[in-house]
Amino acid sequence: MSTGLIWAALIAGACASAAALYGHYLVLPGWLTGPEICQLEDGGCQVLFRTPRARLLGVPNAALGVVLYTVLAVGVVLNWPPLFLFALTWPALAMSIVLGYSLISNRRQCRICWTGHAANLTLFIALGTRALPV
Repeated sequence: MSTGLIWAALIAGACASAAALYGHYLVLPGWLTGPEICQLEDGGCQVLFRTPRARLLGVPNAALGVVLYTVLAVGVVLNWPPLFLFALTWPALAMSIVLGYSLISNRRQCRICWTGHAANLTLFIALGTRALPV
């Protein structure tokens, strides 16, 4: 799979995580979250980024994302074993499935969230094809 695609997903995911982390503590502009969500309290940040689902063991999910994308970027640059990089994407994809389902079932829009979820899926597939060539 293309290195360019991996870097695009890493950059998109890191930007989405950084924006969500900002939204965890401060109010984001409405254009980042979506037209309906931004009409809610704190531009939707309260609903999206400050709930119990927005944390894993007390750590904001967005902070975990920033760490993950940084570690993956370092691993790509340093040519870490593809299987190891692929394994790092599994927890991210699992969280994306759970959180994406929550967005859909609660009928919430979140441009930042979907960007991160798409990045996780892209990295899972791209790094998976490197680690497990068919």
